[in-house]
Order: sequence, then structure tokens, then C-alpha cells
Amino acid sequence: MTATEEGKRAPAENDKVELASEEQLVGWVERFSDYRHRPSKKALLAWLERFLPEHVIIGHKLLDAVQVVSEMEIHQGYKDALADLGGWSKSAKERAGRWYFVGVGSAGESGPAMLRMFREANGLTSDSWQSFFITAKDLPRLALSAFDHVVFVDDFAGTGNQMVDYWPIMEELVASEAKCYLLLTAVTTDAAKAIKDKTELELRASITLEKCKNVFSEECKIFTDDEKAALEKYGKIAWKDHPRGFGGCGLTLVLSHKTPNNTLPVLHANHDRWEGPFPRNLIKAA
Repeated sequence: MTATEEGKRAPAENDKVELASEEQLVGWVERFSDYRHRPSKKALLAWLERFLPEHVIIGHKLLDAVQVVSEMEIHQGYKDALADLGGWSKSAKERAGRWYFVGVGSAGESGPAMLRMFREANGLTSDSWQSFFITAKDLPRLALSAFDHVVFVDDFAGTGNQMVDYWPIMEELVASEAKCYLLLTAVTTDAAKAIKDKTELELRASITLEKCKNVFSEECKIFTDDEKAALEKYGKIAWKDHPRGFGGCGLTLVLSHKTPNNTLPVLHANHDRWEGPFPRNLIKAA
């Protein structure tokens, strides 16, 4: 066999690059146990296999950087946030004004689902609290005043644009000087600034993601410039229009119930060309 023929042969089994050690796989599976569809060792290996051999280390670094927020952490965050709002009390005698809780967005979006978690976290599930939980469409009929409070609930803000765009609608529906709050599980510093500067919402979030949490930012030192460039190329396979995640946020955040679309698409895309370990949609996209 000539050198040329040798170079063309298919690699033997023992020529393959080790995608990950058993210790790494066990550690990742354990760390990711709070995700609704925890990736198995097999799934993690299949994902790592999508990288070129010289880029497998990028996959390792990404998995090491993934932050999974458990349902328990989400509950505790909502509990702490509500307790921090002045004037709130479960006791009617100690509660200042009327209070209403609204899930951001329409049915099928994250807000209404998170409102259920918020309700459970704060022990407000009995029928006696039902009138406190409303939809945005119910706000006009309440004739709110400056003594009242409206608490909007959602899970995450990556750019803040959604809340900034939503605010004029909320403001019109509230139609008063009622105090308005926004309770989130997590927010980026950019989103927090946009919400503060462009809305009248008073923000509470248990997790704030600094600029260094954007993989592509100068502040992020986990990856080299070459690794970031390679990662963006893989991102274009995963999500052509948003290779760095929606809004260019470049995050590695995973919430127990769903991965934000601001997170890197190589982690959550699920279609024929790419399958990430934390799919937003468990059924593959067409």
C-alpha cells in the first residue's frame, strides 16, 4: 500500500479521537439533571461528534460553561422577589392596596406558564387567591389607582426588546399610576438597562448575567478568538439567521423548563442538520 493509499483509507476504530472521558460524561450528565430532558452520555457524545477533531475542545468548554437553573432555584427566586416588594403581604390587614399578577404574553408563551410556577412558589394556589391572578386583558376593568400594584411575571430577558416593545401596551392597559413590577428568573445586564431606561417597570431578577456571559464578548476569556470564530461557523449550521443566539446574546444559560433562544443555537437547535443537547423543541423542526 502506497503512502497515498494509506492517507485515503478510512480511519480504524483505534484511530478515532476520544470525544470525552467517562469522568467528563458522568459529570456533565449529573450537572444537567435539572433540565426537563436531561441529555444522556450517548446524546452528549453524538453532539461532540459534530465538531471537527480539532474543535472537540470547544464542545468541552461549552458544556463546562453551561448554567442550568433548576426548578427549585426558579421557585426560590420568585419567592424572594415577591417578599422584596414593599406593601405586599399575604395578610389582608398588612397588604397595601390591591395586587394583581399577570403572566407576560399570551397563552402558549412563557409568561403564563411561569405565572403558575410563581403561584406555587409563593403558596398562592388555593381558590381564595384566584382573583389576584389575571390576564392583561382584565386590567382595564379594574380601574386601578396609584395605591394598586401590578406584578408581571416571565422567565428571562436577553435583550430587553420584548419588554420594551410590550410596555406601551401594558401601560395603556394599566391606565393609571399603579406601581408596575417585572419579576424574572434571569436577565442580562443589557436587558436590565433597557427595561430600566425605556419602561416604568421595577425589575426583580434572581440571576443577572454580566457581559462576560456572552461567549463572543471581549469580556469572555473562556474561548480564544479562533475558537469563537469556529463556534460561530457551527452556529450558522445550527441557526443560520442567529448563529450567536437570538439578539447576538451568545449565552450558555439553560432553564429547567426550556432553553432561551438567546442561548447559543449549537446547544438548543433540533433539526436534521444539528441536534443540540438542550433542545427548545423536543420534536425536530422540519
